[in-house]
Amino acid sequence: MGFKEIVKSALIAERNRRYLSDLQSRKCSYHAWIMGQEAGYRRARAGGASMAASAPEDEWFLAFNPDGRFAKHALMWIAEVFREHPDALLVYGDEDVWPKGKERTCPLFKPDWSPDLFLQEYYLGGLVAIRRDHLKALSPELYRRWELVDCGESTKEDCQQVVADTLRLAGGFEKNGRALICHLPRILFHSNSVESQKDFLCYEKPLDDSSATEMCVSVIIPSKDHPELLKNCVEQVVACADGIPYELIVVDNGSDPENKEEISRILEGLPKEEIGGPFKTSYCYKEEAFNFSSMCNRGAREASGDLLLFLNDDVTLLQKDTLPQMACLAARKMTGAVGIKLLYPPENEVQRGRIQHAGITNLPMGPVHKLQFCKDGEAAYWHRNSGRHNLLAVTAACLMVERAKFEEIGGFTEELAVAFNDVDLCFALHEAGYSNVCDCDLYAYHNESFSRGDDESAEKLNRLLGERARLYERHPLLDGKDPFYSVFLNRDCLDTRIRPEYETGKRIRQRVEKPSEWKDGRDLPAAGKQAREDACLLIRVESFLRRDGDCYLTGYSVVLGDNNACYEKELLLQSEDHFYALPLVPQYRPDLEENMPDQCNVALCGFWLEWPEEQVASGAYRVGVMAENQVGNTCLINWSNRMVEL
Repeated sequence: MGFKEIVKSALIAERNRRYLSDLQSRKCSYHAWIMGQEAGYRRARAGGASMAASAPEDEWFLAFNPDGRFAKHALMWIAEVFREHPDALLVYGDEDVWPKGKERTCPLFKPDWSPDLFLQEYYLGGLVAIRRDHLKALSPELYRRWELVDCGESTKEDCQQVVADTLRLAGGFEKNGRALICHLPRILFHSNSVESQKDFLCYEKPLDDSSATEMCVSVIIPSKDHPELLKNCVEQVVACADGIPYELIVVDNGSDPENKEEISRILEGLPKEEIGGPFKTSYCYKEEAFNFSSMCNRGAREASGDLLLFLNDDVTLLQKDTLPQMACLAARKMTGAVGIKLLYPPENEVQRGRIQHAGITNLPMGPVHKLQFCKDGEAAYWHRNSGRHNLLAVTAACLMVERAKFEEIGGFTEELAVAFNDVDLCFALHEAGYSNVCDCDLYAYHNESFSRGDDESAEKLNRLLGERARLYERHPLLDGKDPFYSVFLNRDCLDTRIRPEYETGKRIRQRVEKPSEWKDGRDLPAAGKQAREDACLLIRVESFLRRDGDCYLTGYSVVLGDNNACYEKELLLQSEDHFYALPLVPQYRPDLEENMPDQCNVALCGFWLEWPEEQVASGAYRVGVMAENQVGNTCLINWSNRMVEL
């Protein structure tokens, strides 16, 4: 080996050593992370101990797991919530496991009031507080039962039952029931063991709040020029109706004559006998530009059923009782939209596909499909890929809602022609006081976006961003917020897994006070190296926000086929008149390491930037990255398809 090769090998070894050291420093145990979080609470609250001593415990009852203990400031925090929310009846919080003399483990970061989750699991957990005066006015009999629970003289089943009975009587399972119940995102309780924690969350027999319904379901299928897909879709609807009354309405915005004729034959060929009640098909054909919202609204106007099921023609229902199960949920007074788990079609007949949809989560970057691409056979955080979960939104690829509720909130907004129309509908139902739910024990196959393709082109992406902006103009209080997704879960990147924030490491937002402006963007100053544009430099911009005078941008950049530890990177912003560069500090992205196992040293290829908006001239900028190899002579540039407005 020559001298140059020896020097190069030594430099690469040093870069690898620094990479591994930096990577290790980003990893954090739950115990260290939560202790740091709670130290921050204490610093922010001078005098907290004296407040805890004066907390008015006689104003509320407690139901708790006897095999554990309250967090140090739990009673103080509960008292503060009751003071801030004088109408609240019940307060619960998060919890973990902390055996004496050992480290803390197994955090449960909980959603806000989720009636469907509560019906299958006592997720309120180890410590629940009930306001005494509200309870006494509600029911003297329940008040007496709570006195026994508060004294610790009741079994786990007694605790669970008295809480459930109180919530039922107070209206927690009705429209707007969440106004009574406060979730405090702090650790309020420590179980002594994992077994004790799990046991206290489990009902001996899950509660039930669904009932059979004989309501007719109107199945509304927007479709154009895909008779083969439609044929499979409607045949599976017939197979999965299981005796419930239903009708089929196909809404077509302009299939060509041959496909139009074939669609008519498909619908005419369906069985005409009564299936659990009157059965009919309707074919609503009208040539017009694609507007998913308009097509769904047109189908709803044609419908005669009390329940509306909006179904993509590329969805294949699989379970015989899908329609009646969804109908039983949608007919409840508390329920808004009902969705089910959607899977990508399997590669073969015996292999179930990966998850496409298990509910929609609303993050600062916008609505996302958490668990997308994850294996359905693997348990997700808090078993989110099974059972029923309340969420802000579900996809209209398969969405059922009661007609009266649909009309109450005005149906789909036709301003959102392509994207986020289903999210907007669900947001409106949530704001009206209803609970949206995804039943992940029901599943179907979905060839996602078969009809209109993906949103990767610049034109489609700009349209998508415009519709997202309009979504939050219509629902400003939900911009970046999701009551069913804890602030302690990963939120700032498109890591589709659900995992606690501490598992993503010590991610420190990088602030650049003054981006460097290059006067001539055609001549990039890369230490004398010739920069070349190359697609092997992968860049993805995941979110861009402007808030309070600052800009925030997240994403990742990977040099494919090379050692990423050897590269220093800069973010590029280019408009017609200006060109800026911002140095990138590596951010820890465990999802990149998991999803790109064939690439070298990618776990620190994320970025999370902020800068003062006033430091960059106004305009529309494309976003790119320059990656300079610190060992060789390579300097790469590539551009994302994202444009940002400043």
